[in-house]
Amino acid sequence: MDFSWSPTDPIIALFVPELGGGNQPARVMSLVQIPSKEELRQKNLFSVSDCKMYWQSNGEYLAVKVDRYTKTKKNTYTGFELFRIKERDIPIEVLELENNNDKIITFAWEPKGHRLAVIHGDNPRPDISFYSMWTAWNAGRVSKLTTLKGKQANALYWSPAGRFIVLAGLKGFNGQLEFCNVDELETMAAAEHFMATDIEWNPTGRYVATAVTSVHEVENGFNIWSFNGKLLCRILKDHFFQFSWRPRPPSVLSVKKEEEIAKNLKKYSKKYEAEDQDVSLQLSEQEREKRKIVKEEWERWVNEWKRMQEEEKLERQMLRDGEASDEEEVEYEVKEVEVEELLNVSEEIISFELQER
Repeated sequence: MDFSWSPTDPIIALFVPELGGGNQPARVMSLVQIPSKEELRQKNLFSVSDCKMYWQSNGEYLAVKVDRYTKTKKNTYTGFELFRIKERDIPIEVLELENNNDKIITFAWEPKGHRLAVIHGDNPRPDISFYSMWTAWNAGRVSKLTTLKGKQANALYWSPAGRFIVLAGLKGFNGQLEFCNVDELETMAAAEHFMATDIEWNPTGRYVATAVTSVHEVENGFNIWSFNGKLLCRILKDHFFQFSWRPRPPSVLSVKKEEEIAKNLKKYSKKYEAEDQDVSLQLSEQEREKRKIVKEEWERWVNEWKRMQEEEKLERQMLRDGEASDEEEVEYEVKEVEVEELLNVSEEIISFELQER
């Protein structure tokens, strides 16, 4: 009924449904090597309603979401069959949620990693659970890391480099965003891009783009965020249809070298932190030298004006009737003087007669 290729190996996963009215079990998963057609592993289950397959990017794990009928055949419940492809005999683990009646909204593997995330429950606030395919004390068993309760999210976007994930609430959630660090199991930032329709990680895992395409008639454009949820820029564009990052060229390092660097990252960090400190000290010294030069120029300028003031001091004193007005300690007496000034005089002859008594 369905099949899916491994992203790294010539292995095809097949789903064969139940036959014979349910008397013959579904060959839920059959892993077949190509071109030899050798069957590497299979798992048979009864009462299967549907299956959906999720490969991890390195082809190390395969998760199969299995919907099964209850005994009454009226309802279904969901579980996961987890295949460890790279291990001997391809062991299989069963992962069931605490409430297997929860609706599975979405599932996502950590790229190049061992963790997986599941959004489950009912809207408007489903839960998000994180699991690991290994733990420090038992590398061969799946373990639950945490469950985030009541999140406004219906989509998961892992960083291509792993570790970080964006919990997104698209469509009915109007663009709710939560940036999480799965290593620390903490939220780094919560934000919103109203009516966001698309989310794209930069291939380096350093930046995230959220976009509102022309599915909506308003607010078209995109935002660029840092991996930890800081808004870096906002671009509005009418009739905006698609956002795509430029592909990153293949790494010049081998996988083995990258693993070695990741393993010894603290040692490298100390080395480069020391180099950064040396550069910082050098820049600080250059800054101090620059400030010194600016200060010396300022002092020369001030001294030049003081010299000019001193040369003109006698002339100013003569203009001020001998008053040493440059001296701040000189005391002055302020008097108010009223002056009357005759502006104009006019004469007018007025004739009049004396009355006799």
